[in-house]
Amino acid sequence: MAKVTDWRKTKRYAELKASMLDDLAARGLQGKPYTDKVDEYLDFWCRRQELQADVAARGLTVTDERGRLSENRSVSLEIQVARQMLALWTALGFKDAASKSDTPGGFDDEL
Repeated sequence: MAKVTDWRKTKRYAELKASMLDDLAARGLQGKPYTDKVDEYLDFWCRRQELQADVAARGLTVTDERGRLSENRSVSLEIQVARQMLALWTALGFKDAASKSDTPGGFDDEL
């Protein structure tokens, strides 16, 4: 995969944002407070992509300036970012919406 410098310009970013906004609109949750939280979630999503890329490139451990092995800080930062993302996901009601769905993944087979 090519190195991405601006995750906001990717198709995945655009699709995720559109999906989140569509879901909120379908539940009647529109307005600046909701779109701001979606933007905040997507900021964290971008950071998480960068942290995952760093771990993929440098590994779980890195060598410091003295030649000692230590944990790649991106590992623990990614966990913290994921927690914040989950909190925002829950605050926007996506967790509840998914748990109330009858089918796995929240999709209905009927057209």
